[in-house]
Amino acid sequence: MQRLQTTVTFSSSAEEISHSSDEASGGGSANTDDKTNTRIKTHTKSSSDGQPLVSVVKSHRRNGSLRQRFESAEQLVQKFVTEAEAVAEHAVIKLCSDAWHVCHFNALPKWLQDNDFLHKGHRPPLPSFRQCFKSVFRLHTETGNIWTHGLGAALFVLLFAYSMVTFDYRERSFVDGLMLGIYFCGAITCLSFSTIFHTCSCHSREVSKFCSKLDYCGISIQIIGSMIPALYYGFYDNQIMYLTYITVGVVLCIISIVISMWDKFSEPKFRPLRVGVFLVFGLSNVVPGIHWAIVLESHLIGSFLLFILQGMLYVIGAALYAIRIPERFFPGKCDYWFQSHQIFHILVVTAAIVHLNGINGMAALRLSETQLQPVVEVQ
Repeated sequence: MQRLQTTVTFSSSAEEISHSSDEASGGGSANTDDKTNTRIKTHTKSSSDGQPLVSVVKSHRRNGSLRQRFESAEQLVQKFVTEAEAVAEHAVIKLCSDAWHVCHFNALPKWLQDNDFLHKGHRPPLPSFRQCFKSVFRLHTETGNIWTHGLGAALFVLLFAYSMVTFDYRERSFVDGLMLGIYFCGAITCLSFSTIFHTCSCHSREVSKFCSKLDYCGISIQIIGSMIPALYYGFYDNQIMYLTYITVGVVLCIISIVISMWDKFSEPKFRPLRVGVFLVFGLSNVVPGIHWAIVLESHLIGSFLLFILQGMLYVIGAALYAIRIPERFFPGKCDYWFQSHQIFHILVVTAAIVHLNGINGMAALRLSETQLQPVVEVQ
């Protein structure tokens, strides 16, 4: 009886809805009653067959719950697939970056194109410092540039350590040690900054510009670091001239560093300007050199000749770098070895060693002069 009542109530609601629909469509009330009786009979019959309507509703609810569960599972699967694709894409990118290949000059982006006489063997952009430093052990156009100054920096670090360990603190003054330290710091800074630039120049445009500025600042620091001890020992007895020339040198160093900060200073078309700036700064030693030669004592001639040799090495290296010899005459033949930049690096390291010998020679002679001076006894 309870089941029948539930059925009639449900059908009455259906009747009202159907009745409203029939009136809107212009149907008669008789048809509505017939349909209502038919629905009541149908639902009553369904109840008499033994299938409760409550079970039907629960069945629909159960089906809806299962549908929601399936949709949630589908979303989880889609999320998992998306994350798996991202991981796989990252792995592929990493694998491709680890397996990079050298490329032709024409395949490089504009900011990496520097020397068009070097045709192949160039590194592609490597936007990862890890890959840049790993490329040190690969063969490409920058390999020789990296190792010539990298080994040079390591050599001067060892020489600096050896000089400090063997330095005679009883006979030589603190200023002597300071002059030696200034020179080594200048040389190590220059060679280290150059190595960093040639290692990371392929990272990105921004990193390349920043590292090129470091490289140019390192050159200025090495020049002033070479000037200070040479002028100190050269004008050992004339402090006024020493301070005058050092002041001029520091001003020129600051000017060259400021010019180096210009973003376009590192572009290939300004290569002659770069060479000119550093040559003028380096050759500013000519004036004090001539002055020194005029008042030069004969026993210092050896050191003077070493400084002349050092200057010639710098000038020759800079000229080869500016004109790009020998690759200019052998395009595509010097892609990996014997290119002008590598020769320039080797001459820079050689000139730095020559200059070190000149400073040590002058320091030893000045020390011997001090020891040979007669001691005046005060009565």
